[in-house]
Amino acid sequence: MQRAPNSQYVFTDAQYNLFEKMKDSNHYSFSGSTSFGKSFIFESFINYIIDERNASDNIAILVPTRALINQVSLKLKAEIQNENYKIISHPKIPLLYRKKEHKFLLVMTAERLISYFSDVNNPPINYLFVDEAHKLLNEKDPRTPLLYHALVLAKRKSVKLYFASPNIPNTDIFLKLLGNSTDENSSIKESPVSQNRFFIDCIEGKAMMFSDFGDDIPLPNFRYSGNEIDNFFEIVSILGAKNQNIVYCNTIAHTIELAKDFSNRLANKNSPEIDELIKLIEDSVHEQYFLIDCLKKGVAFHYGKIPQRIREKIEDLFRSGKIDFLFCTSTLLEGVNLPAKNIFILSSKIGRSNMDDVNFWNLAGRAGRLTKDLSGNIFCVRVFDKEGYWKKQKEVDIIRKRKVSIVESRLMKKNDGNFFKNISNSLNNLPFTNKRLSTDIRKSISMYGNILVYHEMVKSDSILHNRFLEKNTDGRETLKKLTSKIEVPEHIISQSTNIGVRIQNSIFSKSMIGLPLETDYLSCLKMLNILSDSYEWGNEEKDFISNQGQLKYYAVLIHSWVNSKPLKYIILNTIRYYNETKRNLFIQGNQYVRFDKDNPIHINILINQLISDIENVIRFKIKNYVNNYILLLEEKGHKTEANWSDFLEYGTTDSLIIEIQNLGFPRHLATFLKENHSDCFVLEDDSIVDFSEKKLKKEIDRKKYSNEFKELKELFEW
Repeated sequence: MQRAPNSQYVFTDAQYNLFEKMKDSNHYSFSGSTSFGKSFIFESFINYIIDERNASDNIAILVPTRALINQVSLKLKAEIQNENYKIISHPKIPLLYRKKEHKFLLVMTAERLISYFSDVNNPPINYLFVDEAHKLLNEKDPRTPLLYHALVLAKRKSVKLYFASPNIPNTDIFLKLLGNSTDENSSIKESPVSQNRFFIDCIEGKAMMFSDFGDDIPLPNFRYSGNEIDNFFEIVSILGAKNQNIVYCNTIAHTIELAKDFSNRLANKNSPEIDELIKLIEDSVHEQYFLIDCLKKGVAFHYGKIPQRIREKIEDLFRSGKIDFLFCTSTLLEGVNLPAKNIFILSSKIGRSNMDDVNFWNLAGRAGRLTKDLSGNIFCVRVFDKEGYWKKQKEVDIIRKRKVSIVESRLMKKNDGNFFKNISNSLNNLPFTNKRLSTDIRKSISMYGNILVYHEMVKSDSILHNRFLEKNTDGRETLKKLTSKIEVPEHIISQSTNIGVRIQNSIFSKSMIGLPLETDYLSCLKMLNILSDSYEWGNEEKDFISNQGQLKYYAVLIHSWVNSKPLKYIILNTIRYYNETKRNLFIQGNQYVRFDKDNPIHINILINQLISDIENVIRFKIKNYVNNYILLLEEKGHKTEANWSDFLEYGTTDSLIIEIQNLGFPRHLATFLKENHSDCFVLEDDSIVDFSEKKLKKEIDRKKYSNEFKELKELFEW
């Protein structure tokens, strides 16, 4: 029996063999089933590194989305016991930790890691662990180029790289992409949890189980009716009785609709923990949020546009067994650790795209919980008679055959579908070869072009650079001609690969005006107009800026966000703005309707849109433009009086609230601590140099602020 380092848990044989191989390597790539315990392997290996090297290294974990940062950070706090290590999730190392010469565990997205590398004063990273590495192969996700760029930067800095991915047979692909030797890889096919596979067809009235020997075993039929919801409820309630269940739907609208219809047929569930969450939603989101009615029945839904604080509470209640049925979208494919006894998969699509076998088995692999279940059940259920809902035989084959194909990166494909030609066209300001390319794919191609220019400027050897020259006979001339005209310093281009190099250069070559010093509504609108005019948003960002009305909406949102307003205030203020300005609301089916403040459906759609706009537009798109503009201003000798980049990222102009967030507290807790317990922090020149945890624990009003106390208790492990 082999116990994991500094852990109560024991390795399986497969886990131990992998762990021993990783100990003898400077880089490694492995894959395994969702239930294999990839995060456990990483945590065990990190403990080994800390012990073996006497806590001398800084270690980073790369996560695919911001939403995962807190989950991974809390897990590391529980698993990594060395007190010399501090967990960091922002690119700025707090002075409090620098003064005490700590080492760091950094939990970051690709964007934050790029920012971290750009600061020469940041301590070096020695090891980088990349979970959900298959995201590096996603051709439609505009975050993929950022991930590639971050890893190339890490490779150039001699960081040791370790990759984990689900089920992929050719795990050496990630090593190839970064130019590492490819011998250090493993693809583990065995799973510590066995999984039973079923297909239930309500339309044709049949059900079967797929055996591991390739047989289709007919099963007794359910009492199918002509009503889709009746059939769905019959199957899920019977098969999911007395167990925890995940129900996968491919769109947010469908997820909410099914969760509501399903929960309406259940009796109320008596749970003080659920009641606490309902009260929190009423106090911090909105009284008409549809999640409330579902929770009363022990049902929840889960997707990317749910407020982060609420989503984490849902995950905790599901893990603890308080929530019985969790309806979800593909957010579970982002690395969220939520296994269940049963998973019901209602669609073979992710949004409008077909689900490939890697993503299917990453999702289906959550059936069965390691250390809790000997087996799990995967039910593909055809409830709806339409495309993408198990209507075609080839869709069913994905679960019948239980096979994951070899994966490729378009950076290395022989037939790249004009990928490198389109990069060249992007750099030469020419049309793409296919006019029907989606906005995300166009954006992704342009970002690879910007990364390529950076590689040319710093003379970096990379797969991207080499393949571009191989595929384009005039590639070397294109890069030479373009880089000869670039005045923007390479360190700025490195931080701004999502913005066209030509546009950056054009802005830099002209006189620039400073950003507003105030953060009132008109100043927010002025800031947006400066960016829109400078970066040609009318042409470059048609997907989120279509008219002046859109800028005014974002100005309303930014004004509340950067002035530390709580989420509920922002929601109510946005509802008021939509109502007073008689704005139209985008609803399902590509329709726009006049917003009705008395319509609960409109309220919920607006909340979803608002959460998405804060996370994806304000804290990502607009913040990146602001950051680039400030960098260009400072390079031209202008002094930045108002750091709008920080305002947008942290959701405040208050330097203490920003400092507290850098210590690892989420925005709402940082605001709470500033307003109620600022005397627990010692400041020097607006930087926290000391913090009294004992004073905070002693003085916090546990009854009045019960939710805040519980969150702090978890963070500090009180």
